[in-house]
Amino acid sequence: MNFIDIARSRRTTRVFDPSAMLTDEEKNLIMEAGDLAPSSRGIRPVCLVRVDDIAEIRSLVGCKASGAKALETATFAVAVTADARISDVWIEDCSIASIMMQLEAEDLGIGSCWIQLRLRDNNGIPSEQIFRDKMFMGEGFDVLSIIAFGRPDRSHLL
Repeated sequence: MNFIDIARSRRTTRVFDPSAMLTDEEKNLIMEAGDLAPSSRGIRPVCLVRVDDIAEIRSLVGCKASGAKALETATFAVAVTADARISDVWIEDCSIASIMMQLEAEDLGIGSCWIQLRLRDNNGIPSEQIFRDKMFMGEGFDVLSIIAFGRPDRSHLL
């Protein structure tokens, strides 16, 4: 499959097969794609936070009041964060890294769902702060999103 076919076929996956785990090689390729993303002026402010533990992934559902349901069945997740102190275009840089990971997942036959945390909340508490607290992450990095990954569960479509 060439790139345009991958781009054409990519769809958001919101329900994954929780019993179909990704391999370490697949996870590493997804992470590498994000790490290879270009950044403005080569500053590279993006920090990808890998979440392999299923219990941790499930706990992240509560970061947002709604829109994070894909984390209930995802088997892998990556939080896309950046040091906003070193780049004024960190949001754009994070967005590029995000789509690079999602396109790599598509190429591997893995589904993904982009879940925005920036400027979102749960009961008035900023989603970014909830994420930092759950992941024991200090200040200094802004959180754009979490991307949920897994093998699509097509059984609910029948």
